[in-house]
Amino acid sequence: MYDLLTPEFREDPYPTLRQMRRSDPVHFSPQLNAWLVTRYEDVVTGLAHPAISADRITPRINQFPEDSRAQFESLATMLRAWPLMADPPRHASVRKPVTSALHQRIIRSFRPLVTRTVQEILSGALSDGTLDAVDQLAVPVPLLVVSEIIGIPRDGLDLLKRCAVDIVSFFGTPPATYLPTAAEALRSISQANDFLKEIIEQRRRSPRNDMISTLLADPSATTEKVAATCMMMVFAGFETTTNLLGNGLLLLMRHPDQRNALREQPDLIPAAVEEMLRIESPVQRLSRMAAMDLELNGKHIRAGDLVFFLTGAANHDPDVFPDPEKFDIHRKPTSHLAFGDWIHACPGANLARLEAEIVFSELLKRTSSFTLQKEETWHDNLSVRALKELPLKFS
Repeated sequence: MYDLLTPEFREDPYPTLRQMRRSDPVHFSPQLNAWLVTRYEDVVTGLAHPAISADRITPRINQFPEDSRAQFESLATMLRAWPLMADPPRHASVRKPVTSALHQRIIRSFRPLVTRTVQEILSGALSDGTLDAVDQLAVPVPLLVVSEIIGIPRDGLDLLKRCAVDIVSFFGTPPATYLPTAAEALRSISQANDFLKEIIEQRRRSPRNDMISTLLADPSATTEKVAATCMMMVFAGFETTTNLLGNGLLLLMRHPDQRNALREQPDLIPAAVEEMLRIESPVQRLSRMAAMDLELNGKHIRAGDLVFFLTGAANHDPDVFPDPEKFDIHRKPTSHLAFGDWIHACPGANLARLEAEIVFSELLKRTSSFTLQKEETWHDNLSVRALKELPLKFS
């Protein structure tokens, strides 16, 4: 059995995933009570398979003790309302307003805000000589941007951040801790829901130029649906970008030759961001449910089974990415799966790219050198690759 709950796996999951990909690429893990899919081709096939549902909450709830399931039905109902958990044909209609809110023209309009925010943070850090690149940079930048897009006042950011963190903790925990993490997620989602409902009612009376007002322009939009979409946007738009920024900075620390190349050729930064996304994918797995029985790479998956498509493993598949363990900012453009694939590919991918490009550009432009003050530590989460902190010292 592959042990995915050890400290060694948390610090470096890739040797174990490499062995799994070679020996048992569609592997059933009793430890997680789920299927683990690791080959690139199987992940792409599975994500688009008509028998695979985006509903990832039902198979988890079904693993709860039977006498506990009813108390979490409200959590399941709220999460199932998210566009990223919708299947066709409902998916197209609920995703459309999110896609509109993240139109390339709108994303470009946030460049001045992101640049100004990053410059202010770095100016303070350079004055102090130190910076926790996670807590002081990677967290506030995407959180601020996504709140501006949605139309959430800044005094609500801490609540929505806690909500996103609690949801990530629930989705990234093993079955043994489903119940306590689900309880935390239910509590924070309920609080965030109440907070968002007040804002939504304000926008009904006085629309603004934000996503909440855009969603409410649809006559069929209910307060519950709008709140669910906003919560999903915070969850997806904040967590993924935060991890991209933290992981990318760590990669630059580990590879000074690549960092120096970016200083000399800043036009390579977009390619470097793609390589960061590939080699240290912010989201390591995409959860799905088998809606009906199916065969995948010779394995029989039953209806109702939980399936984890391990994008972190697929992005290291040597059949697709030559020398996959090498961090190479000169790597030719590749179709990594860091933002998912098919109809559920992350609609905020280009926004995350924009934020990352600005952060790395400003950091390399405004600093001559920086060092890591202590060894990195990772959050104990199976779904995301997330640093706890990244303390830098400037000299």
